[in-house]
Amino acid sequence: MSHNSKKIRELIENAGCELLFLPSYSPDLNPIEHWWNQIKTAIRKELPKYDFNIHQAADAAFQYL
Repeated sequence: MSHNSKKIRELIENAGCELLFLPSYSPDLNPIEHWWNQIKTAIRKELPKYDFNIHQAADAAFQYL
């Protein structure tokens, strides 16, 4: 049963609560998604190195920002 079903909606309203719907997922409207994209890009730049170290890659990614 989905949270959109009539039965669930009635249960929520009978409990004195209001059912609120969130907007659809829009990563382009979420600033943190752009930041994570930059971090992942910077870490990927470190991947080709022979002695890859996740800690060094993360440090390099944060310095990149």
